[in-house]
Amino acid sequence: MNKPNFHLWRAAFHRLAAAALALSTLVAVGAVQAADAAASTYPDKPIRLIVPFTAGGQFDYIARLVSVPLGKELGQTIIVENVGGGGGNLGGAKVANAAPDGYTLLEYGGNFAIAKHLSPKLTFDPIADLTPVSGLSIAPHVVLVSSALPVKTFGELLAYAKAHPGKLNYGSPGVGSSMHLTFEAIKQHFGLDAVHVPYRGGSNALNDLAGGQIDVGIVAVAPAMPFITSGQIRALAVTSAQRAPSLPDVPAVSELGYAGFESGSWAGIAVPKNTPPDVVNRLNAAIHRAMRDPQLLHALESQSFKPIAGTPAQMRQRIDEESAHYGPLIKRLGLTSD
Repeated sequence: MNKPNFHLWRAAFHRLAAAALALSTLVAVGAVQAADAAASTYPDKPIRLIVPFTAGGQFDYIARLVSVPLGKELGQTIIVENVGGGGGNLGGAKVANAAPDGYTLLEYGGNFAIAKHLSPKLTFDPIADLTPVSGLSIAPHVVLVSSALPVKTFGELLAYAKAHPGKLNYGSPGVGSSMHLTFEAIKQHFGLDAVHVPYRGGSNALNDLAGGQIDVGIVAVAPAMPFITSGQIRALAVTSAQRAPSLPDVPAVSELGYAGFESGSWAGIAVPKNTPPDVVNRLNAAIHRAMRDPQLLHALESQSFKPIAGTPAQMRQRIDEESAHYGPLIKRLGLTSD
């Protein structure tokens, strides 16, 4: 029997390995070139903007307001699609699992920055599985009291709580909402004694506050304005870094002894991870131009929204800071679900 020629076998093996390497390199280069080509023509079809909440709320308002000038900047129609449920997580999962091609956008907010702390068993990672593009806007919350309560300033509220231990309660739009966590941070800093009464939405809390069923409330500024102007409730403080344009006589919490404090309902745009950097940059530039639209700016200011368009890195920093800030508070309050 002839012995195998190992020199020939080894040479053949090396030729085969070299051919396989060359083929894999060609495939990789082809994939990169295809991605680059797709990015260079982006966008060439309509884009979906997923709003992770039902129609009619703040997120929906911002999305529909921004979609018009953003569509003009990109030269494509922006189709706003509401995917509510799970505190925003159903819509977030839909975008996280979408193709990373820039044609499915997510209106990203602070709810995603804290979602893993509230629900560790999510089917997606609301931070790692999404790439930030740019911030859009932030709207402050406002601390309110019923007109039936003998309190006209935040200082008087603290004094009343101290004089009536265990008597005060406060309403928010729900457990784990940004308003709930914001007021808990305020309570902790000032030593304010008040029991939380969660509602299924800000409008319900406002109605009960106006009717005197609860003493204190915290909601977004815009929906509270009709109640404030009618005198049914009193505004004591806003949670923005500076005073809200629509409430110039109401101090910010940072003025009242909580230096540097800022909180609010913020929104931005994110895309699935692995979206090409050129697409992310194209979107970011278009958002910056769209957010300078005079009509959009006027509409935002009239509702006490502040534009926060910035870089992807700045949005990432906002997400990380919010997660780090509220994570320990969520744990301390025992809000984490199994």
